[in-house]
Amino acid sequence: MSDWLRWLLIAIVVLAAVGLVVGRRVSPDRLRVSWLRMPDLAGRGSILVSVLAWLVVAIVVAGGTTGGLLWFLGWPKLPAAGVFGVDQLLDLLKIALSVVAGFGGVVLLAVNYRKQRVTEKEHDLAVDKADRETVQSFNERLGTAAEQLAHESPAVRLTGVYALAGLADDWVDKRQVCVDVLCGYLRLQPEVMTPGETEVRQAILRMIRDRLAGFEWWLPVDFDFTGIVFENADFSGLRFPGRVVVFDRATFTGELTSFDHTRFEGLLSCHGAQFSAVRTSITYAWFNGGAEFVGAEFGGQQLICSGWDARAPVDFYRCRFPVGSLDFSALSIEHAVVRFEQAEFSDAALDFGLLGNWSGSGAFARLSFEDVRFIRCRLDLQFLSESERAIWLTDCLLDTTAVVIDDREASMPWLNLRNVELRGGTEIPEEIIRRPRSLSSAPRPSTPAPEA
Repeated sequence: MSDWLRWLLIAIVVLAAVGLVVGRRVSPDRLRVSWLRMPDLAGRGSILVSVLAWLVVAIVVAGGTTGGLLWFLGWPKLPAAGVFGVDQLLDLLKIALSVVAGFGGVVLLAVNYRKQRVTEKEHDLAVDKADRETVQSFNERLGTAAEQLAHESPAVRLTGVYALAGLADDWVDKRQVCVDVLCGYLRLQPEVMTPGETEVRQAILRMIRDRLAGFEWWLPVDFDFTGIVFENADFSGLRFPGRVVVFDRATFTGELTSFDHTRFEGLLSCHGAQFSAVRTSITYAWFNGGAEFVGAEFGGQQLICSGWDARAPVDFYRCRFPVGSLDFSALSIEHAVVRFEQAEFSDAALDFGLLGNWSGSGAFARLSFEDVRFIRCRLDLQFLSESERAIWLTDCLLDTTAVVIDDREASMPWLNLRNVELRGGTEIPEEIIRRPRSLSSAPRPSTPAPEA
């Protein structure tokens, strides 16, 4: 081995030993971790330890590179030091200075990297502090708004409504909490409704309506309107983007209840709701998560539910329909079911003409009546579409009911009857009936109406 190579290896070992000794004296616990791991920013002498660590890494890399190159060249034998001339010594001096400059660059990079880490840490701490201060400010605003809502003065409560709505606009993470507080206030029905209290409740509904009329506000949030009394409710043109909208045991009064062009992204729950307005209009509504009308009552003079876009099941279970006119025409059903079960219609005109807006086929998209009684009704089933329609009547009774069918010849049978009884002269054209698999499930023949 040449003399210069021997002295180079000795220098590398000496520098590594010096780095270990200095590192032990400055921070003894650093010996149990990797040199590449960044030392604690708060530790004394951590910058010196970091610089020495990177220097040792640079020396090891340089020594390994040099040894690998010499091994690749077959460990050539170089002349002794006394043979070098002045030019060769100057070249060696330049190489040595370049090596020293390289180590200086390593030191500079280590220091700059250290400063960058410190700057990033300070930035993260500043961001965390700002977030904590923002959350604290939001909590203070929430507490103030809640106190205002509980105030005796209607003017102060009205201020709390606007404050809470503004907080819901700003505080995305707790927007649902703000909405729950507003809906909870509506559910607390006072014994005596004063003009001031009426104004506060109208302001809440107005705030909700303003923020559901577009596509960028309050998305997504759930609403719970359980047990609330609405007079002349207007939810038309709104978009409910949450998982569920609850109107259980709610009461709708006045001249008009409107859900026209309303979009329900999640489930609409109307268990025990009472639609008592003179006119209830739910036209061109969009049900993406389904709807449940369970034990609901539809009173008044007119119920209009035309133009629905049902993409999930819509169920009317054990509902009451003391209303004279029901319009369910132009339904668009896509791989879903609109089902009426355990209901009774009497002295009513029902329009279920689909008017060509049928989507899907067979069992995937159908209009179903199960255990339904039609007494002295007019049942309109006129169609303008040549495609297959699937309508099911199962365990139903049609007594003195006029079934209106279009005069054109049907392209295929589309009315399914299972255990259906016809009374009082009720007739259904045979050409539109799908033949049952067994005679036991065939529609029973019509019987005359009993004499008064």
